[in-house]
Amino acid sequence: MILLRKTKKKKWHVEKPLSLWKDSDVRLLFCHVQGEENCLAVATEEGNPQSRSNMLEVEHVVKLYDYLVKQEKLAPPTVRILTQYNAQRHVINKALKMKGFENAESNTVVSSQGGEWDYVIFSTVRSLPDYIIEEHQTQGWCTENLGFITDQHQINVALTRARKGLIIIGNKKLLQCNLIWRELIKHYTTLGCVVDAKKQNLTPLIRKRRN
Repeated sequence: MILLRKTKKKKWHVEKPLSLWKDSDVRLLFCHVQGEENCLAVATEEGNPQSRSNMLEVEHVVKLYDYLVKQEKLAPPTVRILTQYNAQRHVINKALKMKGFENAESNTVVSSQGGEWDYVIFSTVRSLPDYIIEEHQTQGWCTENLGFITDQHQINVALTRARKGLIIIGNKKLLQCNLIWRELIKHYTTLGCVVDAKKQNLTPLIRKRRN
């Protein structure tokens, strides 16, 4: 099972765990988002043909980033957004800038190799409606509908870029068609780290003023 590596290095020390974590000792979270993926028909500045984006995931990525920076007071350079699709990276960057985060950065998983950040938000992008997800999937069906989100090397890279905490955003129903993702989501569920993005409370914290 792929988990965050542990170390005694001081830079990995967490004095105050994020309020997002269900357990302060388990700094992992999977946010279920059942969005709709869009595919580029031709090559553009956003990416190559067949590169994909998912606006519902983009919206939740921005909400999470906003919460981490404004409410949890994390420095923007310590939070990195990863995705396997250039089209998704382009849409995320555009949405973050519209929100006022000029210095926010996102990377593709491939370009993130060798890099490490305190916190990582990983957007998996791929999604299908429930009625299209076949009960008994063939290898060909999985290849067509999951693509390289099932590439074991890229999964390992994405899940090991975070020093202090990892948040994954994706459609758990589709991802579980792949054995690696099925085992990972099962493990996260056992840890109590799977949440429905629609029910996730990311509203600003209300702080009482002192008289």
